[in-house]
Amino acid sequence: MDKNTNNYDIPKRDGSVWPEDICPAYTPREDAIPSLKGCWYCKYADFHLKEERALEVGICKWPKKIID
Repeated sequence: MDKNTNNYDIPKRDGSVWPEDICPAYTPREDAIPSLKGCWYCKYADFHLKEERALEVGICKWPKKIID
């Protein structure tokens, strides 16, 4: 496991999350890779994926979906 990876017991609402982090609220986006379950692929994580440059560290917006 990466040094920046965390397993949260509850969503880290409005907190910083690394791409590999995971919590019980994980909900995969439509384009998610099934075997990978980190925040990078979660509907609730905001990594600015629709912008010109994605963020290395995202923000958990649970329960507001960012990307389907």
